[in-house]
Amino acid sequence: MRLTRETARATTRAGRSMRTTTALAIASLAALAAMAAPAMASLKQDLQRFSTCPYNTPGVGACLYSVTTSGEFVLGNGKVPVSNPVIIKSGLTPPVLVSATDGETLSKTPLPVPGGLVGIELPGNFTEVTATAELAGTSGLGYTLSLPLKVKLDNLALGSNCYIGSNVEPIALNLTYATTNPPPPNKPISGSSAITTKDNGAIKVVTGTLVDNAFAAPGASGCTALPLVGDLAVNTKEGLPSAAGKNTAILSGVTELVQSSLVRGVLPLPDFGRCVKAEGVLEGKKLVPHGLYGNSTCTAETPEGTGKFEWKTGPGPSKGFSGAVKPVKLETTGKALVSCSGGSDTGEYTSPKNEKTTLTLTGCQSAAGECKSSGAAAGEIATSQLQGSLEFIKENEAAEKPIVGLDLKPTSGSQVAAFECGGAPQTVTGGVIAPVSPVSKMTSTFSLKAKATGGKQAPEAFEVGASDTLSLGGEQAGLTTTITQTGEEPLEIKAAS
Repeated sequence: MRLTRETARATTRAGRSMRTTTALAIASLAALAAMAAPAMASLKQDLQRFSTCPYNTPGVGACLYSVTTSGEFVLGNGKVPVSNPVIIKSGLTPPVLVSATDGETLSKTPLPVPGGLVGIELPGNFTEVTATAELAGTSGLGYTLSLPLKVKLDNLALGSNCYIGSNVEPIALNLTYATTNPPPPNKPISGSSAITTKDNGAIKVVTGTLVDNAFAAPGASGCTALPLVGDLAVNTKEGLPSAAGKNTAILSGVTELVQSSLVRGVLPLPDFGRCVKAEGVLEGKKLVPHGLYGNSTCTAETPEGTGKFEWKTGPGPSKGFSGAVKPVKLETTGKALVSCSGGSDTGEYTSPKNEKTTLTLTGCQSAAGECKSSGAAAGEIATSQLQGSLEFIKENEAAEKPIVGLDLKPTSGSQVAAFECGGAPQTVTGGVIAPVSPVSKMTSTFSLKAKATGGKQAPEAFEVGASDTLSLGGEQAGLTTTITQTGEEPLEIKAAS
């Protein structure tokens, strides 16, 4: 995918910002400026993992996504291997990691504790234990990745509040890719890192191992399901509290970093909106516009906000549209066919990503005879209320323009339409993706062109996401038609920042 002007600028800013924000932790990252970047695949697809980054929060300049796939925690006498992926996702306001918007900055990944609670006398077969790391304070990315943690031990006999460490006394990890300097008896250990980029350098990728063996481990608390002795039993078995120099954390995986403005500029696209004239600010005796864009389609950004136009996300006060449906062919993979001579549609734009519409098809018939919905006129099929959702079928590839589609499916349930043909009941379910045009142009009329061959829709899925297809009578079906939608006011489908 080629970079748009804004994406290219954001990528350049990303390089500068990433070198600034991560050089503290990874000194060699500055060398990335001179690296040759690979060709882009799908930037939007690669940015999906940053969707919970707080990129709209003032001060957040970068987004972080890290997956630990192997390694181990050693706390006192206990060793817990990283047997399931542990994920960190956040924003970055150097040096502070800012919480993910879904509240799960650190994934709550239970890790089985080898041997469980063997050695502690428990009623019944309650020896299996999992350990789940939770954040116990503010994390940071400086010379090290600092993670204050508490570890929840889950076991039927230990109750629901058994923790090693707490918000007041956390396990204070300071993880590094370099070499540690622990107190004895631990000896120095070294991490490792390999730095690459993807999407023309927009995303920085650090693959390696973070280590720390200089931290202390507090004792357990809240293990009250064992009256009076729960905490003592766990602490005795695990050798807790454990002084600095007797504990180790080794975390291997991949960390990705990207400029927050790039995530903000790409993930929400494509969307419905309006390119409008920017309001002027009185400077001296002149009204001077300070818009972000220099052209009437809001595709050419101006430096320092000197443009005459601004982008307004979403529809304006006049949200309605109506239009026509050209001849329709709905054919299954088994060659069953329902055809209609035309029809109409009516609806409204409901958000930057969505519209709702209802289609009324006329002159409908099949091999069994005339088709009609209950209560409708002869040959008339009325659909359920449908929701159309915008997404990329293909982003900008080389010199080609992006292709945007609308996924039309019922606003509730799965039934698109119910009708009879020659007295036999028929039901259409599922959804259909239709390319929509034009994009990056203010217009009152959009055209949706659904195409299918032999019951197979083209396309069946967006560039990112699962497939969505129609079914007629339980058999996969494809729709071929053109639908026009003329709005009460001009809108634009924005496909590039």
